[in-house]
Amino acid sequence: MELDTSARRLNGKQRVTFPNHTGANLEEIVFRLYPNLPQYGGAMSVGPVWVDGERRTASLRAGDTSLAVPLGRPLAPESSVTLELTFDVQIPEKGSEYTLFGKSQGIWSLPDAYPLLAVHDGSAWHEDVAPAHGDAVFAAAAMYDVTVTLPPTQTLVTTGAVLSETLDLDGRRSYRIGGGPLREFAFLASDQYQMAETAAYGTTLRSYYLPEDGAAGQATLNAAAAALRSYEDAFGPYPFDEMIVAEAPLLHYGMEYPGLNLIGSQLYGDQRAELEDRVVHEVAHQWWYAQVGNDQVNTPWLDEGLAEYSMAIYYRQVFGEARANTLVNQRWLVPYQIAVENEYDAVVNQPSSAFTWEYEVIVYAKAALFFNALHQEVGDDTFNAILHEYVNQFRWGIATPDGFLEVAESVSGRDLDPLFNRWILGKQ
Repeated sequence: MELDTSARRLNGKQRVTFPNHTGANLEEIVFRLYPNLPQYGGAMSVGPVWVDGERRTASLRAGDTSLAVPLGRPLAPESSVTLELTFDVQIPEKGSEYTLFGKSQGIWSLPDAYPLLAVHDGSAWHEDVAPAHGDAVFAAAAMYDVTVTLPPTQTLVTTGAVLSETLDLDGRRSYRIGGGPLREFAFLASDQYQMAETAAYGTTLRSYYLPEDGAAGQATLNAAAAALRSYEDAFGPYPFDEMIVAEAPLLHYGMEYPGLNLIGSQLYGDQRAELEDRVVHEVAHQWWYAQVGNDQVNTPWLDEGLAEYSMAIYYRQVFGEARANTLVNQRWLVPYQIAVENEYDAVVNQPSSAFTWEYEVIVYAKAALFFNALHQEVGDDTFNAILHEYVNQFRWGIATPDGFLEVAESVSGRDLDPLFNRWILGKQ
C-alpha cells in the first residue's frame, strides 16, 4: 500500500491465499470493503481480480461494502485458491468529530483500508452492515505480509511488527511489516507523533502521542504496561512481541486492533480522568477480540462485556477490592438500575442494530454485570479457570455465546442456564 498525502489517496495491490476450512463447496470468495461504510466516509474501488491466474468479474453488494468474486469452479473443502487484485481508496478529511477512518488532527487513521476477507460460517458469507454505534468488522485470523510506503515525514503506527525499512530515491519510506495471526490490519501515520517506550513481561510497549500531550502519553504507556501484566496473570500470555497505544482522533472513545490500541485525544486533555479506564478496557481486547474472536456485529456483548469486566480484575489486582467495587457500582450497576427503572432494559444477546442510544448500557454495563455475577457464583479459582479454558479453546478462532456457556459449565460443573437467562437472554 502507498499513501499519497497530497491527493488523500491510498492505493495498493494484494495477493490472498484462501484455504477453504468451511466444510462447504464455495462458488465465490467475498471481501469486505469497510471504507465504503457511511460511518467511515471513504470510497474504495477495486480493479481487476484474478483467481488462480484467471481474470474474474466481481460484483458489489451490501451497499458497496462487499465484493463477491466468482470462482468459475467450486472450491472444495480443504482446497485453496489464490486471488490477486488492485485497489484504490479516497480518504476523507474530517474536522474535530469522531474519526475512525480518515485524516483528522494531523493523523491519518487507516484501519482496514484494503479488501478484507469476509467470514464464512459453513453456511454463508457474513456481509452485515453495522450501525455507527457498534464495531463494524467481523474477521477471521490470518497471516499478514504488508509493505506500506509513506512520505518521509510521516511516522508509522501499525499492527504487526516492522521487519525492515527502506528509503527510495524520491524520499519515500517503505516499511515491511509481518504479523499473525491478526484479525485485521490497521495503520496510522502522522508527522507529529512522538513516542515513549517501556517493557513488561518481555513485551515491548510503545506510546505514540501528539507533542502537547507528553505527560498523558507517558501515563497511557504506564497504564498499558500495568494492564498487560494484570491480564497475563489473569488470562494467559499476550501473543505478540510488541504492543502499541496511540493517540487518535476518537474524541473520548477508544478502539482496538491486534496489538494496537487507539485512545481518543480528548482523554489526553480535558477528559484525562477517564484515560486509565479507556486504556485498560482496550488492552483487554488483546485477549477478548485479538485472540478470542466473536461476531462483533451480531454478538457484540461477548467481547465488550468481557473487556469491561476485565477492568474490574485490573483494578482489583492493582488498587484493591474497594476500587474494583467502585467501578462495578458506578460504571455498571447504577446505569443499569436506571435503565430498569426507566424501562429501557433490553436483552443483551442481540446484534448492535437492535440498539440505539442504550447500546453502551446494555452491551457493556449489563454484560459486565453478567460476568460479575458469574464470578461471584463460581468463586475466584473457578472463574479464572473458566477464562483460561475459554482462551485455550477459542484462541485464533471465533467464539459464540453458547461456546462460552459450554466452557463455563464444563469447568465449573454447574448448570449456569439460570444466570445466563437472567442477564443475557432476559430483561426486567
